[in-house]
Amino acid sequence: MGIVKIFSQGLATTARKGKLLAFLWPVYLLFALFVVAPFYVLLQSHFSRSLLGEKLFAGVDMLWIGDLVYKYQELPPLVIGWLLGTSLLFLVLLAFLNGGIIGRIAAAEEKVTLRDFFGDCGRYFGRFFRVFLLSLVGYFLVLGILGRFVSIPFRVWSKGASTQWTTLISSSLRLVVFLLLFSIVKMFFDYVKVALVADDSRKAVRATLRNFRFLGRRFFRAWALFVIVGLLFVFSTLVYLAVAKALPKAGLGPIVLFLWQQAYFLVRLWTGVLAFATEYHFLKAYRPPT
Repeated sequence: MGIVKIFSQGLATTARKGKLLAFLWPVYLLFALFVVAPFYVLLQSHFSRSLLGEKLFAGVDMLWIGDLVYKYQELPPLVIGWLLGTSLLFLVLLAFLNGGIIGRIAAAEEKVTLRDFFGDCGRYFGRFFRVFLLSLVGYFLVLGILGRFVSIPFRVWSKGASTQWTTLISSSLRLVVFLLLFSIVKMFFDYVKVALVADDSRKAVRATLRNFRFLGRRFFRAWALFVIVGLLFVFSTLVYLAVAKALPKAGLGPIVLFLWQQAYFLVRLWTGVLAFATEYHFLKAYRPPT
């Protein structure tokens, strides 16, 4: 079966399971509010309706900035800790929600209900959390170790550069290579998750090892399918940025911008569901369940 046909099947499945977006969007929105709420409260309590708040917009001298930094010198570690903690929590949340997404995709003939969605989230969370831990090792080996060796030629090229253009091109190419490596690792562990659901297996390590053989035989077809979905995401991002830049900054502009941001976020969620749907159909087409 060709990747075009599998991509079409993924589109059809994503359309049938469109209700998933109605469950995912509020969860992400609540999480975003949870992340930004402490900063909002901090700004409101310390800067709202105060001389300090007015100085933020009226211009300040260096002595005042020094006083401000001294007063809030404990704030940067707190902010960094909060961001790191919420980032880790977000990755755990992804493992939880991915179970519901893939579980509902695998239940091809069933309707998407809130009960079944969160039921799948809980059912597969333990397995996907183990995959998440394994993926950390994978990202470290590929991006941390292999990435260092890959970046050596680019660093040598940059050191011998006679113009800034050479350095810019070298840095851009190195970024592209790292993004490609990142996409390969992400795709690999996506298929591990899909296999665990398709086979109804609890053995994350075994599924990971089997996935080396599965993708090794058909890597370029699987990666081409993954890249197609990724290009849809890139295209939607470019459209979002172009429209957002053209929106007015006054009047109804901020409201329209907020609505446009939410529409873009729904498209991002849609491409995420589409990626899992295409991967599920690819797995079913090339490997029967065990």
